[in-house]
Amino acid sequence: MGVSHNIVRVLSKLGICSRKQAVEYVQSGRVRLNGKIVRDPGASARLTDNIVVAGKLPVKKEKIYIILNKPAGCVTTRSDELGRKTVYDYLGDTGQWLFPVGRLDLESEGLLLFTNDTGLGNRLTDPRYKIPRTYNVTVDGVFSAGELDRIRRGGIDIGRGEITGPAALSVMDEQSGSCTVRITLTEGKNRELRRMFEVFNKKVLRLLRTDFGGFKLGDIPTGQWRKCQVPLNLGQYAYLPEPNKKPR
Repeated sequence: MGVSHNIVRVLSKLGICSRKQAVEYVQSGRVRLNGKIVRDPGASARLTDNIVVAGKLPVKKEKIYIILNKPAGCVTTRSDELGRKTVYDYLGDTGQWLFPVGRLDLESEGLLLFTNDTGLGNRLTDPRYKIPRTYNVTVDGVFSAGELDRIRRGGIDIGRGEITGPAALSVMDEQSGSCTVRITLTEGKNRELRRMFEVFNKKVLRLLRTDFGGFKLGDIPTGQWRKCQVPLNLGQYAYLPEPNKKPR
């Protein structure tokens, strides 16, 4: 019969709209579930149920994957109450509802994945799967060998009760007043790199994400986007069985 979810999550999984939009559709009486209008966002539903939205049956949509080279100075949200530029200003009209997989903060740049594949998006951002993400980070000053070793080992207290995990780290370039490192994390704590480098009194001058779970930024120009395919090696991360379930 299929697994039950609330109707809001089902509408999102079908790629019809975001969860926020789904709540609005349900509460306004625009959703019929198996012939009956449903107004409770917590109502139970299955992907196989007969669901009609605004008088139309949802059409199963092609799964789309887009990489945007996010510029610094824009926020990862659909609209901004402060009037700042958003990533959707660069994405434009793709003809599909797409959501960003994870976030990059205001001044961070680089690879930002958009998709309508909610299953993949959830797996990529679930910390249990330890999806690798790689960044080139330029900071003021240089790191000592001991500091680099501490970052690689992990266990750094970055506040809010959060501790860093192990990281792969190499120095790409070193100058008198700054250095650039390449670092790979397998977690996505909020502003983790900036907070971690602050522990060593290093200010981040530039932060560029280049890789995320097999997706690569490549030569996409800043502010531009490109459609892509799911990387072949992503299966080792994203399509593992649920952690609380045993493989058949």
